[in-house]
Amino acid sequence: MLHDSHISSTDSDVARDVVPATVSMDPAIVEPPDGEFPDVWGEGTNNPWQNWQPNGNAGSVSGVDDDGVIELELVDSEDEFDNAGRRLGLAGTVVSLLLHVWVVFNLSGLFLEPDDGAPYVPPIETTMNDPVEIEEPEETIDYELANPDERELEVREVINSTSVGVAQNDNPQPKAPPTPELERPPTELQQVAYDIPEGIEIDDRVVVKGTVGEAIVQLESALDLVTWEIANNLKERKVMVVWMLDASGSLVGQRKLVRKRLKRIYGELDALERVGQLPMRDQPLLSAVVSYGQKTTFLTKSPTDQFPEIEKAFGMLKADQSGQENVFTAMCQVMSLWGHYRNKQGRQIMLVAITDEAGDDHGAPLEVAINRCRRKGAKAYVIGPAAPFGARKGYVPYVAPENGKTYQLPVDLGPDAAIPSLVRLPFWFSGPQYNRPPLSSGFAPYALARLVTETGGIYFMSKMTTMAGLTPLGQYDAAAMRPFEPDYSYASPAECLKDIAKRPLRMAVYNASIASRQFQANSTPKLNIRVTPGNFKQVASDAQKSVAESGLMIDQILQAYPRGIENAYANELSPRWRVAFALSYGRLLAQKVRCMEYNYACAQLKNDLTPQDVGSKSNHWIFRPDSKLNYAAPFKKVAAEATRWLETVVNEAPGTPFAVMAHRELKDPLGLKVIQRYVPPVQRRPGRPNAVATPNRPRVLFANKKKNTPPPAPKRPKPPKLPRL
Repeated sequence: MLHDSHISSTDSDVARDVVPATVSMDPAIVEPPDGEFPDVWGEGTNNPWQNWQPNGNAGSVSGVDDDGVIELELVDSEDEFDNAGRRLGLAGTVVSLLLHVWVVFNLSGLFLEPDDGAPYVPPIETTMNDPVEIEEPEETIDYELANPDERELEVREVINSTSVGVAQNDNPQPKAPPTPELERPPTELQQVAYDIPEGIEIDDRVVVKGTVGEAIVQLESALDLVTWEIANNLKERKVMVVWMLDASGSLVGQRKLVRKRLKRIYGELDALERVGQLPMRDQPLLSAVVSYGQKTTFLTKSPTDQFPEIEKAFGMLKADQSGQENVFTAMCQVMSLWGHYRNKQGRQIMLVAITDEAGDDHGAPLEVAINRCRRKGAKAYVIGPAAPFGARKGYVPYVAPENGKTYQLPVDLGPDAAIPSLVRLPFWFSGPQYNRPPLSSGFAPYALARLVTETGGIYFMSKMTTMAGLTPLGQYDAAAMRPFEPDYSYASPAECLKDIAKRPLRMAVYNASIASRQFQANSTPKLNIRVTPGNFKQVASDAQKSVAESGLMIDQILQAYPRGIENAYANELSPRWRVAFALSYGRLLAQKVRCMEYNYACAQLKNDLTPQDVGSKSNHWIFRPDSKLNYAAPFKKVAAEATRWLETVVNEAPGTPFAVMAHRELKDPLGLKVIQRYVPPVQRRPGRPNAVATPNRPRVLFANKKKNTPPPAPKRPKPPKLPRL
């Protein structure tokens, strides 16, 4: 092992001429096997040992000690070499020290920062721990909130299964007592809350609309869906729920059901919080109860988290006999009184209205309610009925206890759109007329639907008392109905008319709808006529006159469609307006063909038959539908066009009320045939012969009644007192 200091290879002259004065070496390694030393500096470097030889002038061997170490001594005749050697030895020591520092620094860099060219491999650390016995966790029940949008099962089954948790506490209590507001929170200093949580991505310029539901559900299922919405909002922030109850007499049964369901709703929300599905907050949920009719009644003085107060408020509700439901005015008052809960406490406000009508104060109060809800980021949820198709009024059967008779009470359930778009025409032959009771539209009343869409809420269509006045047809196909949903962006009918005035097809459909209501073409001619030899011509003429009036009304309604309107159909992008045009136009053409067939048939009967024929073989005329036109042959092209438009509705809008109306019109062919029968006239029985007066029979005389004495008026029963719905 060398005991001298390392000499840097950078100074070649010094390295070649200077070596240490004394070197101790192991005899085994004094001389390599081949007489050469390895090149430890690399190729092309100078080896300071390459000129050393054991004997010569360079030096001599002084001797060998007992340990076998050979001592070498270099002798130089010039003394100056000694001083130079000492200086260069010191310089070599400094250079060697710098070299070691440089090597240590580079080696330390390997651990401080990895090379950029090679991926970093984290060090592997191994620790030895004593084995720990793992205890088996106790089995717990996971409460998960069901998603009602899943469609693996039938809609009704999925909705009925959305109940969450189990109400394990009859009296839910808050986790902590309420904390009074001691200072003005920073949120109150902010501007109006436009961050409406209606979607995942929120933009001040874009408002994500709500939804009007997809199918009619049971009231219990609708309440479960409301619970699901409350729980989802509680995951993000504190919530204030305001229960708004319709106080009309027709909703007594539904209000009792909601009250019975309250314990389950709040029990499920409490269970979700206890198992960690909902975040633990101070007073996370506040509730209030309000009833409305002609006036608004606040059944709770302020929102509270005490369940007994909420349940007590439901029991304090009194029925309103005015027959008015000012739901939008009530919402305006609620937002004015309690809207500050959004700014002061940062709560999400949820207004849950339960009603069975469309509301009597739509118009300005509706727009005010929408603006106030949007300014505070409040969501409106409605559990209500479906609107009638193409109509406003529904009719609810009511059995009067005074006389046992059934009366049809009108209720305001609509309309389903901002303006009417369907012609009002009767249907021929046997089958439903879809006017009393009207056909269900499958959509919510327009005013309530606009409220929930503009505030980001949801409309849940549920079975209500007033829906007994709609034609029961089951449920429409939700997927098929979605493209034909009305446009809920219009604040008034005037705004809608201003928009459709730019589109000739929509304007024509609207004008035809208004004309059909103006002329009231809502009757069909007689389809079963009995005549005698003396009156058959007059009866036939009267039937012609009746059907001619209907035909004239239809011709005037058709004038609403300008020439070439069929070409505008191809440029119309709205599926709803397309099928509305095809249905109305096809029905008008079909009714025109039927009127002409009937008119020509009556004319032929009047001209071809004689009194003898009527008296012997044709005194009963029955009009039946037929697949071909037997009398009005010139209208074959019109009949083909009418059939084509109606079939277009069936093909483009299956599973919708438009298709139901088109199917009803196509149920019977457009042609007519007359079945002539002869029914023998009924012979009158001869009267009893006058009794022969018995001679010498005494006559009974009665006192004369006073003249000018009116007969007693028959007693009429008092009319029943009909409720206002």
